[in-house]
Amino acid sequence: MDTSANESTAEREGEPEEQEAMSDDGKGKFKFESTMRRDEAVAYFEAIVSGLKQGSLHFKQGDRSLTVNPGSVVEIQVKAARKGKEAKVAFEIEWNTENESELEISSS
Repeated sequence: MDTSANESTAEREGEPEEQEAMSDDGKGKFKFESTMRRDEAVAYFEAIVSGLKQGSLHFKQGDRSLTVNPGSVVEIQVKAARKGKEAKVAFEIEWNTENESELEISSS
């Protein structure tokens, strides 16, 4: 995912980030958590939307990277909550690539 928000506020302010290592075969997890300005967060979400439209999302940080190709049918989950002065919204997008082939019917 290539955005203009490459350097997060957390990196600049010395806040800890959580990372998970990637395997060389492209399987695994890519996890990034950071505190940033709202406009930086918007840039990340715009890159995700663009990648969904194009059918490919590329995540890269340093020497770690992961590319995923969303299927033509995706399952989404949106959660929102507010408790006192804190609020959060969580998005999840899943797809299954095993059954992506088109149905072919013929009369031999």
